[in-house]
Amino acid sequence: MKKKYSLVGLFLVSSLLLSTTYLAASTSHHSELTRLSISPISKSTTAQYEISETLVISNNADFALLGASGVGTSSDPYTFENLYISSNDTCILIQDTTAYFVISNCRFESDAAYGSVWFSNVENGKIAMCEFGLESIAGWSDIATGVYLSAVRDCSVEESLFYNCWNGVRLWDTSNCTVTRNQIHSNHKGVLLEHAVHCDVLNNSIYSNSDYGVYIDLLSHNNSIYGNSIGWNGGIINQKNAINMGGNNTFDDGISIGNLWSDYNESVSYVIPGGGNSTDEYAQLLEDNVNPTISPPEDLVVDVDAVGNVLTWQASDRFPVRYTIEQDMLEVVSATWGGDAISFNLDDLHQGTHTILLMVFDGEGNSAADAVLITAVSFILGGIGTELVMIASAITLSIFIVVTVLIKKLS
Repeated sequence: MKKKYSLVGLFLVSSLLLSTTYLAASTSHHSELTRLSISPISKSTTAQYEISETLVISNNADFALLGASGVGTSSDPYTFENLYISSNDTCILIQDTTAYFVISNCRFESDAAYGSVWFSNVENGKIAMCEFGLESIAGWSDIATGVYLSAVRDCSVEESLFYNCWNGVRLWDTSNCTVTRNQIHSNHKGVLLEHAVHCDVLNNSIYSNSDYGVYIDLLSHNNSIYGNSIGWNGGIINQKNAINMGGNNTFDDGISIGNLWSDYNESVSYVIPGGGNSTDEYAQLLEDNVNPTISPPEDLVVDVDAVGNVLTWQASDRFPVRYTIEQDMLEVVSATWGGDAISFNLDDLHQGTHTILLMVFDGEGNSAADAVLITAVSFILGGIGTELVMIASAITLSIFIVVTVLIKKLS
C-alpha cells in the first residue's frame, strides 16, 4: 500500500512540475511579446490597402466598370481609394475623360517612365494623399516618374508623398492645374513644368532632390510658384533649387507671400536663374537647425522561435530624408524616410544579445540616433532563470512539500 501511495504521489508531483513549468514558459512568452510594437516593415503597410492590378481607363464609362465609387460629378466624383499597386508599368492610366474623379489614399510602386499615375487628355481629375516611390531603392530610380500629367486641364495633385523617382511631378502641355501641399524629396527632379500654362505650384515642401527642385522650361508661362519650402536641391553646397526659362512665371503672390529658399542671401533679392527674368520679391531664408526626434522604444526580450517580432521607432522631422539601421555595428538597412514610424524585423536574430542602432537624417544634414538592446532567447529552453519561471519553481517546490507530507500521513 505504501508503494502504491508513493507511486501516486510521484505521478502527482511529476504532473505538477510539468504543468507548472509549461504554464511559466507560456506566461513568460506572452508577457514579453506583448511589449513588442507589431507594425509593418515599410513606412506604409499594404495591410491598409487593397492590392490591385493596374488600371486603364479610356472613357468616362470605364470608371464604373472598374469599380470606382461615385457618379462622376463635382459633388460625387468617381473615386478609387485605398489601393496598393506595384508594377513595372504605369499603375493607373486615365485618358480621354471629362468626368470628375479622385484617386486618394493609395500607394504606388512603379518604374514606369510615363508615371506611376498618368493622365492623358483628361479634365477634372484629382490625386490626394497618395504615396509614390520605390521602397527598394535607396536613391532615385533612373527612369520612373511619380505623376505625369499630359494634355491635361483642371487637375490637381495634393497632399502626396514623392520619393525615389526620376521626376516627382511632371506637367506637360497642361493648363489650370495645381500642385499643392505635397512632400517631394529624394528624387532626381522635384516638379517639372513643360509647356505648362496657368498652373500653380503652392505650399509644397520640395527638397533634397539631386537636381532641380523646380524646373520650368522655355515654353511654360503664366504659372505661379509661391508658399513653397524649397531647399538643398542639387546638394547642400551647389544648390539648384529652381530654374525658370519661361516667360511671365511668378514666384510670389504680388502681395506678401513668396517662397522659403535654403540658398537665399537676405541682403539681396532672390533671382531665379534660367533667363526667365523672375524674382521672388518676398523670399525668406529656409533654415532647419532642429534635429529629428525619435521616441525610443524599450529594450526587448524576444522569442527566436516566434514570428512577427518587429521593433518600431516613432520618428519625425519637418524635412525627413533617409535612415539607416545597424545590427551589431553592421549596416543592414539604408532607405528613404518619409517622416513617419520606422520598423525593423527581428525574426532573423539568433540567440544572444544584439544592439540595433537607428540613425535618421533630414534635408539640411541634421541627424538623430537611438540604440535598442534586443535579447533573443528560446522561451522553450532559454527562459529558465527568468522571474516568472523562478516564481513557478517556487510554487512547484511548495506543492512538492505538501504532496510529500500527504503521502507520509496516508502511509
